[in-house]
Amino acid sequence: MERNKWETALRCLEIAVHSNTSDEEVIAAVNGFRRTADGMPLGELCREFAGVPVAAPAAGPDKFDRLSRDNIELRQRIEILEAAQAAAAERADVAESRARETAEQLHAAEARAVIAEQQLAEFQAMYGRISGGLHDENLGLRRALDDARRRPAQPPTQAAAAPFRHMLSAARQRHDPAAPAVSSATVRPWTA
Repeated sequence: MERNKWETALRCLEIAVHSNTSDEEVIAAVNGFRRTADGMPLGELCREFAGVPVAAPAAGPDKFDRLSRDNIELRQRIEILEAAQAAAAERADVAESRARETAEQLHAAEARAVIAEQQLAEFQAMYGRISGGLHDENLGLRRALDDARRRPAQPPTQAAAAPFRHMLSAARQRHDPAAPAVSSATVRPWTA
């Protein structure tokens, strides 16, 4: 295998194991390595790239096991971080929803406060008109009371009631216009 192909194959592997590589990119990089290496084992490719004869012993299996464990640990950390990130995003959504609800409630409360202020202003204006009218009326009543106190008390005068005979005579004439009117001079009081 040529050195240029080795570099391309190793570059594909480097991309596959990089921490910022997404799962789709990892799969694409591994497939790129397979096409470029054309079935050559990784150990053999690394030895040829490093210039070590093919017959030299392969790197210790302990190193590969350690790398495999490290890879598994890194993947577990990634899963934990992704779960934490998803939980944080969910908490942020809940907080945003609560903030939106609180803003709507605040807006409604502000609208109610504006209406209450308008009603208070109308009430104060009406109260001012009523109290001003009462004040004027109270002043008028006080003046009338003072005037009444200053004038001497006079007994109330009543109009003399018309005698019953006059009312009877008026009723008779309404009913029968030809009936004679009763005058107070011709009628003598009744005696028993």
